[in-house]
Amino acid sequence: MTRKSFYPARRYHGRSTAKRMNQIHAPQSLPIHSLVEEVQDAVCYIDFTRNHLYSNEQLRAICPSMVNQRFSRPEDMTRFFYEAFERNGANMNDVTLFWDELMTNRFGCCPSMDAKSLRIGERTMQVIVNFTHTPRGAFLMWRDITDSIRFEEQKDAFLAELSHEFRSPLTAINGYAELLMYQHGDDEKTHGMLTLVKREAERLERLVDNFLDYQRVNYSVELLSLSTFDLRPLLEDIVAHYKTTAPKHDVILSADDMTLEADQEKLLQLLHNLIGNAIKYSPNGGTVHIELTTEDDTSVLSVRDTGIGIPSDAIPYVFDEYYRVDSDAHRPIKGTGLGLRICKRIAEAHGWGIHADSVYGEGTTFSIYLYPSSSTSLAERETSD
Repeated sequence: MTRKSFYPARRYHGRSTAKRMNQIHAPQSLPIHSLVEEVQDAVCYIDFTRNHLYSNEQLRAICPSMVNQRFSRPEDMTRFFYEAFERNGANMNDVTLFWDELMTNRFGCCPSMDAKSLRIGERTMQVIVNFTHTPRGAFLMWRDITDSIRFEEQKDAFLAELSHEFRSPLTAINGYAELLMYQHGDDEKTHGMLTLVKREAERLERLVDNFLDYQRVNYSVELLSLSTFDLRPLLEDIVAHYKTTAPKHDVILSADDMTLEADQEKLLQLLHNLIGNAIKYSPNGGTVHIELTTEDDTSVLSVRDTGIGIPSDAIPYVFDEYYRVDSDAHRPIKGTGLGLRICKRIAEAHGWGIHADSVYGEGTTFSIYLYPSSSTSLAERETSD
């Protein structure tokens, strides 16, 4: 049997193979300046080998001095860029950092740079850098993100106001429920119903906090209200809270005194998310350990439970947004998939690390690494005083 051929029939009979290959693979070069002019966004190309600058009309509309030109030395090109940025009201500290990184990477083996934001006058420009090897150079794409930045600032202001409007009635509900619980301590049925009201109001408050915080795109240290406080009293208050609201679980604290510089409200939110998860995913009761230990001079605050645990293949994804573990044990337990993502964002905003470790069917431990810049021991503080 003749094997069927899957290759197309040959054409061009009578032509030499070399001639056909030359026609097929003949390079078609496009001058750099033509390529730059064709781009719709504001862009320039810097040829590091010839010290040549190419720009297009869109970039020249933003910065008129960015015209096509050749420089005799790299130092002349650097001086030109600095003067051009300064004339257009740029933040020169940001420009210096950007240009130094660009010049450092220009002759690297595999050069790359993250996108940078530069403030130029009233505009905020995002600069995206793509390096080329032949010739050695870089395309710089300039995108005006001023409106996006302004929108995010307005959204953050709106969320801050919305957060206040949500928290005010929830705080009142919690306060009055606690007062009524105290007044009806002898009436078991009434006290139980009030405990349920308080617990659900607190859960709603945490859900609101998580949702509003998740809407913030730029969750960074600038949004934190930092203060210095003793950590153990805060942990003791949390333990007392859960002894009242989660009587089926034993919440045990093991921590020495230390001080911490952090946003106290955000730390409470982080811990309530972790402890709330520990209780939720221990549906039959059990023990929740809150521990403060030390690893290589770094304080580690951990929340450990004896619940259903997390499968090993799900561990890398537990901090992803909207992620829910898909297992028979987890499926009946409801959740939004936002809590752990918020925990990670709060930890990273403080410069901390957060890590999950679990044995499926035995329990889970979440560890917060309070790196030295964020914490000092009480003994160290007393010695310095």
